[in-house]
Amino acid sequence: MISVAMATTTLAAGKISPEQASKAMLTALNNQVTLSADQQDKAKPIIDKHVADLEAVKNDTTLDKDAKKAKVVELRKQYVTDINGILTPDQQKKWEASREANKAKVKAHVKKKAAEKAPQ
Repeated sequence: MISVAMATTTLAAGKISPEQASKAMLTALNNQVTLSADQQDKAKPIIDKHVADLEAVKNDTTLDKDAKKAKVVELRKQYVTDINGILTPDQQKKWEASREANKAKVKAHVKKKAAEKAPQ
């Protein structure tokens, strides 16, 4: 299963298309909280906009690395707010737990990679 973090990271790296990222994010969200058909219909444009916004930041040559990172954080916060708006309270809890678990996995991965690169 691809996580939202993985989809957005691979999108930023240019490894997958925006359409693939959107589809992966919708699939991941559905796997995490089991969306109804109506919720899927509401989530798709939110996800598509988020992916398009991320792509715009990636391609914005007027922003330096720090400004891009700050913009991505801002976009992520808006995305979470928008998605939470279509979820039930129970789904919101499940999604938050899933997002926290993914954050922990990413941190562990980064730590492992840093340890591998560290001089012996």
